[in-house]
Amino acid sequence: MPVKQTVHRVLFGVVTSIGGILGFLLGIYCQRYLAGINQVTLYASVAAFTILGLVIGILMATPSAELTAATLEATATSLQTLALSEVIMGAVGLIIGLGVAFFVSLALQSIAFTSVPVVGVWLGPVLILFSAILFASLGAFMGYRVSALRSVKDFFDHRGEKAPIAQVLIDTSIIVDGRLGAVLETGFLPGKLVIPQFVLGELQLLADSEDPLKRVRGRRGLEFLEELRPLFPFEVVDEPVEGKGADQKLVKMARVSGAALLTNDYNLQKVAAVQGLKVLNLNQLAAALKPSVLPGQMLQLNLQREGKESHQGVAYFEDGTMVVVERGKPHIGQEVIAEVTSVMQTATGKMVFAKFRHLVDNGGAVSEESA
Repeated sequence: MPVKQTVHRVLFGVVTSIGGILGFLLGIYCQRYLAGINQVTLYASVAAFTILGLVIGILMATPSAELTAATLEATATSLQTLALSEVIMGAVGLIIGLGVAFFVSLALQSIAFTSVPVVGVWLGPVLILFSAILFASLGAFMGYRVSALRSVKDFFDHRGEKAPIAQVLIDTSIIVDGRLGAVLETGFLPGKLVIPQFVLGELQLLADSEDPLKRVRGRRGLEFLEELRPLFPFEVVDEPVEGKGADQKLVKMARVSGAALLTNDYNLQKVAAVQGLKVLNLNQLAAALKPSVLPGQMLQLNLQREGKESHQGVAYFEDGTMVVVERGKPHIGQEVIAEVTSVMQTATGKMVFAKFRHLVDNGGAVSEESA
Protein backbone atom coordinates (compact mmCIF):
# COMPACT_ATOMS: atom_id res chain seq x y z
CA MET A 1 0.00 0.00 0.00
CA PRO A 2 1.41 3.48 -0.85
CA VAL A 3 2.70 5.49 2.09
CA LYS A 4 0.35 8.40 1.43
CA GLN A 5 -2.69 6.09 1.44
CA THR A 6 -1.53 4.44 4.68
CA VAL A 7 -1.06 7.82 6.37
CA HIS A 8 -4.50 8.89 5.16
CA ARG A 9 -6.17 5.80 6.66
CA VAL A 10 -4.35 6.16 9.97
CA LEU A 11 -5.32 9.83 10.24
CA PHE A 12 -8.91 8.98 9.29
CA GLY A 13 -9.09 6.49 12.15
CA VAL A 14 -7.47 8.88 14.61
CA VAL A 15 -9.84 11.77 13.82
CA THR A 16 -12.89 9.48 13.97
CA SER A 17 -11.75 8.06 17.32
CA ILE A 18 -11.15 11.54 18.72
CA GLY A 19 -14.69 12.51 17.70
CA GLY A 20 -16.13 9.47 19.45
CA ILE A 21 -14.07 10.05 22.61
CA LEU A 22 -15.06 13.70 22.79
CA GLY A 23 -18.72 12.75 22.33
CA PHE A 24 -18.44 10.18 25.14
CA LEU A 25 -16.80 12.71 27.49
CA LEU A 26 -19.45 15.29 26.63
CA GLY A 27 -22.14 12.74 27.48
CA ILE A 28 -20.49 12.01 30.85
CA TYR A 29 -20.18 15.74 31.52
CA CYS A 30 -23.86 16.33 30.74
CA GLN A 31 -24.98 13.68 33.26
CA ARG A 32 -24.66 16.18 36.11
CA TYR A 33 -27.56 18.15 34.58
CA LEU A 34 -29.71 15.01 34.19
CA ALA A 35 -29.77 13.90 37.83
CA GLY A 36 -33.54 13.33 37.96
CA ILE A 37 -33.60 10.87 35.05
CA ASN A 38 -33.40 7.10 35.39
CA GLN A 39 -30.19 5.17 34.76
CA VAL A 40 -31.26 3.77 31.38
CA THR A 41 -31.90 7.27 30.06
CA LEU A 42 -28.49 8.40 31.33
CA TYR A 43 -26.77 5.53 29.51
CA ALA A 44 -28.79 6.29 26.40
CA SER A 45 -27.73 9.96 26.48
CA VAL A 46 -24.06 8.97 26.78
CA ALA A 47 -24.46 6.56 23.85
CA ALA A 48 -26.22 9.27 21.80
CA PHE A 49 -23.43 11.78 22.43
CA THR A 50 -20.84 9.13 21.56
CA ILE A 51 -22.59 8.30 18.28
CA LEU A 52 -22.92 12.01 17.51
CA GLY A 53 -19.20 12.48 18.14
CA LEU A 54 -18.38 9.54 15.85
CA VAL A 55 -20.58 10.94 13.08
CA ILE A 56 -18.95 14.37 13.36
CA GLY A 57 -15.54 12.70 13.46
CA ILE A 58 -16.30 10.72 10.29
CA LEU A 59 -17.50 13.88 8.50
CA MET A 60 -14.36 15.77 9.50
CA ALA A 61 -11.95 12.86 9.09
CA THR A 62 -11.55 12.96 5.30
CA PRO A 63 -10.75 16.69 4.89
CA SER A 64 -8.63 16.67 8.07
CA ALA A 65 -6.69 13.60 6.96
CA GLU A 66 -6.13 15.00 3.45
CA LEU A 67 -4.95 18.35 4.84
CA THR A 68 -2.62 16.71 7.36
CA ALA A 69 -1.21 14.25 4.80
CA ALA A 70 -0.60 17.09 2.32
CA THR A 71 1.09 19.16 5.04
CA LEU A 72 3.32 16.24 6.05
CA GLU A 73 4.24 15.55 2.43
CA ALA A 74 5.06 19.24 1.80
CA THR A 75 7.14 19.34 4.98
CA ALA A 76 9.06 16.21 3.97
CA THR A 77 9.70 17.67 0.50
CA SER A 78 10.98 20.92 2.04
CA LEU A 79 13.25 19.01 4.41
CA GLN A 80 14.78 17.15 1.47
CA THR A 81 15.96 20.45 -0.01
CA LEU A 82 17.70 21.47 3.24
CA ALA A 83 21.37 20.87 3.80
CA LEU A 84 22.49 18.59 6.62
CA SER A 85 23.91 21.55 8.57
CA GLU A 86 20.54 23.34 8.39
CA VAL A 87 18.67 20.28 9.69
CA ILE A 88 21.14 19.78 12.55
CA MET A 89 21.13 23.43 13.63
CA GLY A 90 17.34 23.57 13.32
CA ALA A 91 17.04 20.51 15.57
CA VAL A 92 19.44 22.03 18.12
CA GLY A 93 17.41 25.25 18.11
CA LEU A 94 14.21 23.22 18.57
CA ILE A 95 15.63 21.46 21.63
CA ILE A 96 16.82 24.75 23.13
CA GLY A 97 13.41 26.28 22.49
CA LEU A 98 11.66 23.37 24.24
CA GLY A 99 14.05 23.81 27.19
CA VAL A 100 13.08 27.48 27.49
CA ALA A 101 9.41 26.50 27.19
CA PHE A 102 9.85 24.03 30.08
CA PHE A 103 11.03 26.76 32.47
CA VAL A 104 8.26 29.07 31.27
CA SER A 105 5.71 26.31 31.99
CA LEU A 106 7.07 25.99 35.55
CA ALA A 107 6.47 29.70 36.04
CA LEU A 108 2.96 29.44 34.57
CA GLN A 109 2.08 26.51 36.86
CA SER A 110 2.77 28.69 39.89
CA ILE A 111 0.03 31.12 38.84
CA ALA A 112 -3.47 30.41 40.20
CA PHE A 113 -5.44 30.45 36.95
CA THR A 114 -8.29 28.49 38.57
CA SER A 115 -9.45 31.70 40.22
CA VAL A 116 -10.43 33.06 36.80
CA PRO A 117 -14.17 32.44 36.19
CA VAL A 118 -15.30 29.95 33.51
CA VAL A 119 -12.01 29.63 31.59
CA GLY A 120 -9.68 29.36 34.57
CA VAL A 121 -9.45 25.55 34.42
CA TRP A 122 -8.34 25.60 30.78
CA LEU A 123 -6.27 28.81 30.76
CA GLY A 124 -3.13 27.33 32.36
CA PRO A 125 -2.78 24.28 30.06
CA VAL A 126 -3.56 26.38 26.97
CA LEU A 127 -0.86 28.94 27.84
CA ILE A 128 1.66 26.18 28.54
CA LEU A 129 0.91 24.51 25.18
CA PHE A 130 1.10 27.86 23.37
CA SER A 131 4.45 28.73 24.97
CA ALA A 132 5.87 25.31 24.01
CA ILE A 133 4.85 25.76 20.36
CA LEU A 134 6.07 29.36 20.29
CA PHE A 135 9.52 28.77 21.78
CA ALA A 136 10.07 25.53 19.87
CA SER A 137 9.26 27.23 16.53
CA LEU A 138 11.38 30.26 17.42
CA GLY A 139 14.31 28.06 18.41
CA ALA A 140 14.12 25.98 15.22
CA PHE A 141 13.99 29.13 13.07
CA MET A 142 16.95 30.73 14.83
CA GLY A 143 18.93 27.52 14.50
CA TYR A 144 18.21 27.41 10.76
CA ARG A 145 19.22 31.06 10.37
CA VAL A 146 22.45 30.55 12.31
CA SER A 147 23.44 27.69 9.97
CA ALA A 148 23.40 30.10 7.00
CA LEU A 149 25.27 32.96 8.67
CA ARG A 150 28.44 34.41 7.26
CA SER A 151 28.47 37.32 9.71
CA VAL A 152 26.39 38.61 12.62
CA LYS A 153 25.04 41.32 10.31
CA ASP A 154 23.48 38.66 8.05
CA PHE A 155 21.17 37.59 10.87
CA PHE A 156 19.42 40.96 10.88
CA ASP A 157 19.38 41.47 7.11
CA HIS A 158 15.84 40.07 6.57
CA ARG A 159 13.62 43.12 6.91
CA GLY A 160 10.06 43.67 5.84
CA GLU A 161 11.08 45.41 2.61
CA LYS A 162 13.06 43.64 -0.08
CA ALA A 163 16.65 44.75 -0.38
CA PRO A 164 18.10 45.41 -3.83
CA ILE A 165 19.77 42.45 -5.51
CA ALA A 166 23.46 42.48 -4.54
CA GLN A 167 24.58 39.44 -6.54
CA VAL A 168 23.48 37.55 -9.65
CA LEU A 169 24.47 33.88 -9.92
CA ILE A 170 25.16 32.82 -13.51
CA ASP A 171 23.96 29.41 -14.70
CA THR A 172 25.74 27.33 -17.34
CA SER A 173 22.84 27.77 -19.79
CA ILE A 174 23.34 31.55 -19.80
CA ILE A 175 27.08 31.26 -20.50
CA VAL A 176 26.68 28.98 -23.52
CA ASP A 177 23.74 31.09 -24.74
CA GLY A 178 26.04 33.98 -25.71
CA ARG A 179 23.55 36.85 -25.27
CA LEU A 180 24.73 37.91 -21.82
CA GLY A 181 27.24 40.42 -23.17
CA ALA A 182 24.56 42.31 -25.12
CA VAL A 183 22.32 42.43 -22.04
CA LEU A 184 25.16 43.73 -19.86
CA GLU A 185 25.85 46.51 -22.36
CA THR A 186 22.32 47.84 -21.82
CA GLY A 187 22.95 48.23 -18.07
CA PHE A 188 19.61 46.69 -17.12
CA LEU A 189 21.06 43.70 -15.28
CA PRO A 190 21.30 44.52 -11.53
CA GLY A 191 23.91 43.32 -9.07
CA LYS A 192 27.39 41.88 -9.21
CA LEU A 193 27.97 38.89 -11.48
CA VAL A 194 29.05 35.75 -9.63
CA ILE A 195 30.04 32.46 -11.28
CA PRO A 196 30.42 29.49 -8.91
CA GLN A 197 33.41 27.20 -9.45
CA PHE A 198 31.14 24.20 -10.00
CA VAL A 199 29.56 26.01 -13.00
CA LEU A 200 33.03 26.38 -14.54
CA GLY A 201 33.57 22.69 -13.81
CA GLU A 202 30.38 21.85 -15.68
CA LEU A 203 31.57 23.96 -18.63
CA GLN A 204 34.88 22.10 -18.63
CA LEU A 205 33.07 18.75 -18.68
CA LEU A 206 31.09 19.95 -21.70
CA ALA A 207 34.27 21.13 -23.44
CA ASP A 208 35.90 17.72 -22.85
CA SER A 209 32.82 15.75 -23.90
CA GLU A 210 32.99 13.18 -26.69
CA ASP A 211 29.72 14.56 -28.07
CA PRO A 212 30.72 17.15 -30.74
CA LEU A 213 27.71 19.37 -30.00
CA LYS A 214 28.37 19.45 -26.26
CA ARG A 215 32.08 20.00 -26.89
CA VAL A 216 31.39 23.02 -29.10
CA ARG A 217 28.97 24.50 -26.56
CA GLY A 218 31.44 24.04 -23.70
CA ARG A 219 34.34 25.61 -25.59
CA ARG A 220 32.17 28.48 -26.78
CA GLY A 221 31.11 29.14 -23.19
CA LEU A 222 34.70 29.22 -21.92
CA GLU A 223 35.75 31.52 -24.76
CA PHE A 224 32.79 33.79 -24.04
CA LEU A 225 33.84 34.16 -20.38
CA GLU A 226 37.38 34.95 -21.45
CA GLU A 227 36.08 37.73 -23.71
CA LEU A 228 33.60 38.97 -21.09
CA ARG A 229 35.99 39.42 -18.15
CA PRO A 230 37.86 42.55 -19.41
CA LEU A 231 34.58 44.30 -20.33
CA PHE A 232 32.35 43.23 -17.43
CA PRO A 233 34.44 41.82 -14.54
CA PHE A 234 32.79 38.99 -12.64
CA GLU A 235 33.68 37.08 -9.49
CA VAL A 236 34.43 33.38 -9.42
CA VAL A 237 33.61 31.88 -6.01
CA ASP A 238 34.82 28.51 -4.81
CA GLU A 239 32.71 27.92 -1.71
CA PRO A 240 31.71 24.40 -0.63
CA VAL A 241 28.01 23.94 -1.36
CA GLU A 242 26.06 20.80 -0.50
CA GLY A 243 23.83 19.33 -3.18
CA LYS A 244 23.61 16.88 -6.03
CA GLY A 245 24.47 18.46 -9.37
CA ALA A 246 25.04 22.07 -10.36
CA ASP A 247 21.35 22.99 -10.39
CA GLN A 248 20.73 21.94 -6.79
CA LYS A 249 23.91 23.69 -5.67
CA LEU A 250 22.89 26.89 -7.47
CA VAL A 251 19.49 26.91 -5.75
CA LYS A 252 21.10 26.29 -2.34
CA MET A 253 23.72 29.01 -2.94
CA ALA A 254 21.08 31.52 -4.08
CA ARG A 255 18.91 30.75 -1.05
CA VAL A 256 21.79 31.19 1.40
CA SER A 257 23.29 34.34 -0.16
CA GLY A 258 20.03 36.02 -1.23
CA ALA A 259 21.36 36.36 -4.78
CA ALA A 260 19.25 36.33 -7.93
CA LEU A 261 19.61 33.39 -10.31
CA LEU A 262 20.19 34.12 -14.01
CA THR A 263 19.26 31.11 -16.14
CA ASN A 264 17.58 29.93 -19.34
CA ASP A 265 16.81 26.50 -17.85
CA TYR A 266 13.01 26.24 -17.53
CA ASN A 267 13.05 23.45 -14.92
CA LEU A 268 15.69 25.19 -12.80
CA GLN A 269 13.64 28.39 -12.94
CA LYS A 270 10.52 26.60 -11.65
CA VAL A 271 12.41 24.85 -8.82
CA ALA A 272 13.97 28.16 -7.74
CA ALA A 273 10.67 30.06 -8.00
CA VAL A 274 8.88 27.47 -5.81
CA GLN A 275 11.45 28.20 -3.08
CA GLY A 276 10.82 31.94 -3.34
CA LEU A 277 14.07 32.85 -5.12
CA LYS A 278 14.48 35.72 -7.55
CA VAL A 279 14.95 34.28 -11.05
CA LEU A 280 16.01 36.19 -14.17
CA ASN A 281 15.35 34.39 -17.47
CA LEU A 282 16.76 35.80 -20.74
CA ASN A 283 14.29 33.80 -22.82
CA GLN A 284 11.37 35.42 -20.99
CA LEU A 285 12.99 38.84 -21.42
CA ALA A 286 13.40 38.28 -25.16
CA ALA A 287 9.78 37.11 -25.47
CA ALA A 288 8.57 40.21 -23.61
CA LEU A 289 10.52 42.50 -25.95
CA LYS A 290 9.24 40.98 -29.18
CA PRO A 291 7.34 43.55 -31.24
CA SER A 292 3.60 43.49 -30.72
CA VAL A 293 1.52 43.32 -33.87
CA LEU A 294 -2.26 43.43 -34.18
CA PRO A 295 -4.68 42.07 -36.81
CA GLY A 296 -5.22 44.67 -39.55
CA GLN A 297 -1.74 46.17 -39.17
CA MET A 298 0.27 46.67 -42.38
CA LEU A 299 3.83 45.33 -42.49
CA GLN A 300 6.63 45.81 -45.01
CA LEU A 301 8.42 42.45 -45.23
CA ASN A 302 11.19 40.76 -47.16
CA LEU A 303 9.98 37.28 -48.08
CA GLN A 304 12.89 34.87 -47.61
CA ARG A 305 11.64 31.35 -48.21
CA GLU A 306 8.69 29.13 -49.02
CA GLY A 307 6.15 28.33 -46.31
CA LYS A 308 4.69 25.01 -45.22
CA GLU A 309 1.87 25.36 -47.74
CA SER A 310 2.77 25.64 -51.41
CA HIS A 311 1.38 29.18 -51.82
CA GLN A 312 2.94 30.70 -48.69
CA GLY A 313 5.99 32.90 -48.28
CA VAL A 314 7.86 33.37 -45.00
CA ALA A 315 9.50 36.52 -43.62
CA TYR A 316 11.12 37.25 -40.25
CA PHE A 317 11.23 40.16 -37.85
CA GLU A 318 14.63 41.27 -36.56
CA ASP A 319 14.07 39.31 -33.34
CA GLY A 320 13.40 36.08 -35.29
CA THR A 321 9.59 36.08 -35.12
CA MET A 322 8.20 34.20 -38.13
CA VAL A 323 5.63 35.86 -40.40
CA VAL A 324 3.71 33.56 -42.76
CA VAL A 325 2.29 35.45 -45.76
CA GLU A 326 -0.54 33.92 -47.79
CA ARG A 327 -0.02 34.01 -51.62
CA GLY A 328 3.53 35.17 -50.98
CA LYS A 329 5.46 32.36 -52.69
CA PRO A 330 5.70 34.06 -56.12
CA HIS A 331 7.39 37.05 -54.47
CA ILE A 332 10.11 35.29 -52.47
CA GLY A 333 13.20 37.51 -52.40
CA GLN A 334 11.15 40.71 -52.81
CA GLU A 335 9.79 43.43 -50.52
CA VAL A 336 6.02 43.20 -50.04
CA ILE A 337 3.25 44.89 -48.05
CA ALA A 338 1.16 42.42 -46.04
CA GLU A 339 -1.79 42.82 -43.67
CA VAL A 340 -1.71 40.93 -40.35
CA THR A 341 -4.65 38.53 -40.06
CA SER A 342 -3.82 36.73 -36.78
CA VAL A 343 -1.12 36.19 -34.16
CA MET A 344 -0.52 32.78 -32.58
CA GLN A 345 1.42 32.16 -29.38
CA THR A 346 3.32 28.86 -29.46
CA ALA A 347 5.68 27.13 -27.05
CA THR A 348 8.66 28.54 -28.97
CA GLY A 349 7.32 32.07 -29.39
CA LYS A 350 4.91 34.04 -31.55
CA MET A 351 3.87 33.31 -35.13
CA VAL A 352 2.28 36.03 -37.24
CA PHE A 353 -0.02 35.24 -40.17
CA ALA A 354 -0.62 37.84 -42.85
CA LYS A 355 -2.11 38.13 -46.34
CA PHE A 356 -0.30 39.62 -49.31
CA ARG A 357 -1.45 43.10 -50.35
CA HIS A 358 1.12 44.97 -52.47
CA LEU A 359 4.55 44.57 -54.01
CA VAL A 360 7.32 47.11 -53.32
CA ASP A 361 9.59 47.69 -56.31
CA ASN A 362 13.28 48.64 -56.11
CA GLY A 363 12.48 52.34 -56.17
CA GLY A 364 10.29 52.06 -53.08
CA ALA A 365 7.00 52.44 -54.96
CA VAL A 366 4.05 50.20 -54.22
CA SER A 367 2.42 48.34 -57.09
CA GLU A 368 -1.18 47.15 -57.09
CA GLU A 369 -2.18 43.87 -55.45
CA SER A 370 -1.49 40.80 -57.54
CA ALA A 371 -4.31 38.59 -58.65
